[in-house]
Amino acid sequence: MDDLDELEGVLADAGFSGYEAEAYLGLLQLRDASVAELASVCSVPRSRLYDVLRDLEDEGYVETYERESLRGRIANVSAAAEELRDRATELEDGADRLEAVWERPRFEQTDISVFQTHAATVREATARIDAAEHTVHLCVTPDELLELADPLRDAIDRDVVIRIAVQTGETGADTDLPHLFPDVAFEVRQCEAAAHFIALVDGSFAALAVDNEWDGQYGLVVDDNTLGSILHWYYQIQLWEPWDTLYSASMGTPTTFVSIRELIREIESVRTDDETVTVRVEGVDTESREAVEIEGEVVDVIYTDIYEDRDVTFAQQFIQAALRVRSGDEEYTIGGYGAVLEDIRAIQMTITDIK
Repeated sequence: MDDLDELEGVLADAGFSGYEAEAYLGLLQLRDASVAELASVCSVPRSRLYDVLRDLEDEGYVETYERESLRGRIANVSAAAEELRDRATELEDGADRLEAVWERPRFEQTDISVFQTHAATVREATARIDAAEHTVHLCVTPDELLELADPLRDAIDRDVVIRIAVQTGETGADTDLPHLFPDVAFEVRQCEAAAHFIALVDGSFAALAVDNEWDGQYGLVVDDNTLGSILHWYYQIQLWEPWDTLYSASMGTPTTFVSIRELIREIESVRTDDETVTVRVEGVDTESREAVEIEGEVVDVIYTDIYEDRDVTFAQQFIQAALRVRSGDEEYTIGGYGAVLEDIRAIQMTITDIK
């Protein structure tokens, strides 16, 4: 197939009829021609060329004039070229929409979505980081951290507490990364476990993205309390607690926590029997699901292990973790990520006073 044959197909795709495409390309070669001359270089019947040329003129592609007989000419190919570019843009947009539909969740049930690709899952997590108000927990590769650097910087500027477990493997942290840590996180740990991309945002949103040779690519995104708490528990136990700290920024005074277990460890390690600890809690009412903020005295610390006959140390993870806080005349039970039985599911907690 030569260039003109290919162009004829392109013009047909752009909306030209078969006769219009042939006549236009014939006139393109001759620049200016009579109907008889044009009929000699294209297969359009001579009797039809009169109507075809006038149709092309009505559409702005050619000009016609009389000189003994009807003649046609192309003064400029800009109109046709612009039509092709517009069609190309439409096709490119259509291709983008096809990919977007492919990457959408295969199904949606309540607040649980499954994505087709790792990249689409990370983009969804990025959008949530852009809107984060309180906390972000991440498990990422060095490349993923660099990709997320800008939205993380913006979140830090909004005073969002960000913790990052970097999957460095046994070789240690990437030498180009440490200078980035103060801009994107309050604390960074070196995670040597084989792990997937995980994002936990503001105590409700959770994303897991998988991309490996065994399982292929997919992503799980949830706004679901139960599954979110499972992913958070996995994050704390497997990806955060066991690993060395690469960077830690001072949280200042008062001290802010995003894990109720760490807050309990802090309270139990610093207070004595005659000291009073006051905390401010930002979270969600587990019954109404509305955002709440309370400040009051810690009147009880609750932590239990599944084995009643075994002592629990503060270095260990304990199964139940909760506080009882008195604020004014009311007492509230405060739970952490995934709290259901307590009055408030805490997202961010601050020790405001110890006296």
